[in-house]
Amino acid sequence: MRLFAEKGYAATSTREICKAARITKPVLYYHFRSKEHLYQELMIDCFGQHQKMLLRASQAAGGFRERLVRVMEEELKSAREEPLRVQFLIRMIFSPERRRPQFNAVARMEANRAFLADVFRKGVASGEVLGKPAELATIMMGMSLITILENLFTGKPTLTRRNAERLVGVLLDGCGERVKK
Repeated sequence: MRLFAEKGYAATSTREICKAARITKPVLYYHFRSKEHLYQELMIDCFGQHQKMLLRASQAAGGFRERLVRVMEEELKSAREEPLRVQFLIRMIFSPERRRPQFNAVARMEANRAFLADVFRKGVASGEVLGKPAELATIMMGMSLITILENLFTGKPTLTRRNAERLVGVLLDGCGERVKK
């Protein structure tokens, strides 16, 4: 994954992959049909691990707010602990389609949004939050992405529980007190 994250799919050779993994090409091709197959399997694994993390975090003990904080905290923690995974996914998203294998990342992101929308749907049903669950899920995903990108680009320590609590607070409570007229 490191080579794909750092160089991109097109610029990474099978020779480099084998050298980094300390394996021969026959061993690589025994496990994967091609470089493209390896790349696709890495993408599937990344999204699969993310989905498992969302599920675990959303089932945390506590009320609705605490579950959302836990989801956001785990999202930020995952990015902090696995920056190469984040770089790999970002490179895939922004590389030209003709320069990488076909992978339907949009469908995977939509599945994550649907999952989060279900979490919000429960909060709406219990009266703990107002709004449209799919829109709330999109907002939460956007807040998470911008926070992760800020960390990657600036190195600021934004991937913390305290920041997760703050972000969920903004989402659930609004941006601050209203100005009295």
